[in-house]
Amino acid sequence: MKVDNTGKPIQPTVGKAGQGRLPAAADSKASTSGQVDKTADSVELTSTSLRMQALEGSLGSQPVVDSARVAEIRQAIADGRFKINPDAIADKLVASVKELLSERKE
Repeated sequence: MKVDNTGKPIQPTVGKAGQGRLPAAADSKASTSGQVDKTADSVELTSTSLRMQALEGSLGSQPVVDSARVAEIRQAIADGRFKINPDAIADKLVASVKELLSERKE
């Protein structure tokens, strides 16, 4: 619905039969008689988009969190077996920052 500057709705203008504006997609398919060939409309997906669609479907079935790994770490913390390695944490933090900075430059 279109509105004018005052916010009031603008009533659509109705032309004579066959003189109305066709939707943009249908304009190119209109014949000279004004009739639209609806059977000519089609959508083609590239092989890349089909692969992305399949990948998206397979990723959607994967769990976001590895519940078994979380339970294992939780049990290790409860048992006092979980050891924190500050060097490994620092190395991974630095690597993560480097990766983020390199993505910004690109």
